[in-house]
Amino acid sequence: MRNRWRDLVFGFRLLWKNPGFTAVAVLALALGIGANTAIFSVVYATLLAPLPYNQPDRIVMVWSKINNDNRNGVSAGDFLDWQRQNSSFDSIAAFTGRQMSLSISAHPEQVQAEPCTPGFLHVLGQPFLLGRDFLSEEGQLGKDQEVILTYRLWRNRFGGDKNILGQQVRMDGQQYTVVGVLAAGATDRVQSELYVPLAFKPEQINHDFHWILVMARLKPGVAVAQANADMASVAQHIATQYPKSNQGWGASVEPLQNDFLDRNVVRALWILLAAVGFVLLIACANVANLLLARGTARQKEVAVRGALGATRAQLFGQFLTESVTLAGIGGVLGIALAWAFLKGIVALMPPFTLPSEADVTLNIPVLLFTLAATMFSGILFGCAPAFQAVRLNLNDTLKEGGRSGSGAGKHKVRYARWSSPNLHWR
Repeated sequence: MRNRWRDLVFGFRLLWKNPGFTAVAVLALALGIGANTAIFSVVYATLLAPLPYNQPDRIVMVWSKINNDNRNGVSAGDFLDWQRQNSSFDSIAAFTGRQMSLSISAHPEQVQAEPCTPGFLHVLGQPFLLGRDFLSEEGQLGKDQEVILTYRLWRNRFGGDKNILGQQVRMDGQQYTVVGVLAAGATDRVQSELYVPLAFKPEQINHDFHWILVMARLKPGVAVAQANADMASVAQHIATQYPKSNQGWGASVEPLQNDFLDRNVVRALWILLAAVGFVLLIACANVANLLLARGTARQKEVAVRGALGATRAQLFGQFLTESVTLAGIGGVLGIALAWAFLKGIVALMPPFTLPSEADVTLNIPVLLFTLAATMFSGILFGCAPAFQAVRLNLNDTLKEGGRSGSGAGKHKVRYARWSSPNLHWR
């Protein structure tokens, strides 16, 4: 440990003495590491991070499927039959989208609402800041005049009023009672700003019009494959009952994560991460060339240290420590650049390009990735100069250094002898 600390201090001293080389190398590494960190932040938040819900692996989408191929929305009749006949879901709920006119002041404004059947927010496991979820009876016509606000709408339009529960809000010309406010979280990043009960009208309960989406929470211990088998049986039973509307229709159970994400977006994200990874490799190659050129000027230093007893392993460790130190400085600057890159990416990205659950930030997993990229870079570009140092022929280097040093010494003595008549040699 003492040797590593000594090598680290020595590495810092060398970098400090060569500010031009250090600045060029650090800037190249910072750009490569910063770009990789920024893009990995987007990839991690979109594709890899667990969903910000309670037990997200149990949340699934349930789609209608025609001829075992294309998925589709769900009819109200199918949903109600699925709700009664399935044996795989702890809860199942339907939802859709709707624009509503919200009248808070003299000037009504259009807001995006999400009508949903009671239990939808339970499926998500979304916590409440104030109030409660919809009751089962509030999913019936005539009893569906309640509203749940997102934290974002509550703060921006109602001033964070903690006495909001029970107040009447006018929407689409009707009075709705506020029964809950959601806690801050993923629901603040979706288009919908409030939730109202979804109560089916008699004419909507059919098996022909596919207009709603269905989300469910699996029972503990039930796998997606089991749920698909169960829903296939349910869909077959419904098709037997309603052959005119349901012949050829099935059901598909899919994990919620990335289920709404376009495959082209997924492919583009991985390609972009590979591209910035290639940029980092180019930066490492350039820094390795700089270190190799600089290592040529340090041959005498290496030879002297070897002559004084330094082993090849110690010399290799010294050069590698210097490279990792250089990469560490580049990594710290790269984090600052990644923060700036992320601000630009988020600002330029069209709204709702990424899933609402994607929280693109420099979090712990992203910083661990940055640490790994930094260490990898330091080792990658540090191995070449380290191998160059340990393969050096110490005897030849010392002889060459000795001859050049002796010649220089003779010239100095000769100069002193003939230019200084007051000197007397004995």
